[in-house]
Parts: sequence; C-alpha cells; structure tokens
Amino acid sequence: MTQTTTKLVECMVRKHDCLTQLLALGARQRELIETGEMTQLLNVLAEKQRFIALLQECEQALDPFRGDDPDRRVWAAEAERLHCAGLVGRCERMFEEVLACEKHCEEALRRREFVGDQMVERMLDDGAVHNARGVMGPGCGSL
Repeated sequence: MTQTTTKLVECMVRKHDCLTQLLALGARQRELIETGEMTQLLNVLAEKQRFIALLQECEQALDPFRGDDPDRRVWAAEAERLHCAGLVGRCERMFEEVLACEKHCEEALRRREFVGDQMVERMLDDGAVHNARGVMGPGCGSL
C-alpha cells in the first residue's frame, strides 16, 4: 500500500510542476498580449498546450486515488503524508491562479481587438483612408 501512496506523491509532484510551468507561461502570455507581440504569443500558447496535455495525463493518473478515503491510506512516514497534503493544497490554489490568468488574458485580447476596431472606425470617420488614397494617387489601393 505504501507503494500506492508513493505513486500518489509522484503524481502530485508532476501536477505541481505542470502548474508551475503553466503559471510562468501565463505570465509571459500576459506580457506578450500587452506588448502586442503576437508571433511570440503563438509560441507561448503552443508551449502551454504541451503542459496542458501533461496536466491532463497527471489528472488521469490521479483518477484511481479519487475514490479512496485519505485517512485509510498507508504512508511510509507521516512526513510523506503531510508533503502530499501540502501539494494538494498548493495545486488547488495554483489551478485557480491559472484560471484567473486565462480569464485576464482573454479579456486583454478582447480589449486589444476592441481598441483596434475603434482605431479603424476613427480612421474611416476622419477620412484618413480617403486622404491616404489622395496622397498615394489614384488606383494605388487596387492591385
């Protein structure tokens, strides 16, 4: 049975590591959205997807433990049980942080898109497109 709890701790450590990486990548994602560096943002999103897949694997590995009564598990040492309990708590908080970061990034992207749309509308309202065509000469915009 202690072999089972050892596996549980290993799974929780992997989950914690994945969430740590997702938090770091989420912070980078936020920076890239704010600076408008969309090419780098796509690279970060691809990297995040890799860690999301690893997190899903961790969750599947934890499935057999979900129905267990935690008080009935046999631990090699009390310190191992406390370590695992601490990981569970930290992972729950980190997951909430990941979700909050995702929500923030989604809202930031929407704001960016909205601001871009407003700029285009202003340009059209101000006649900037018409004026630009006048400066470039007739037929410049039609290739």
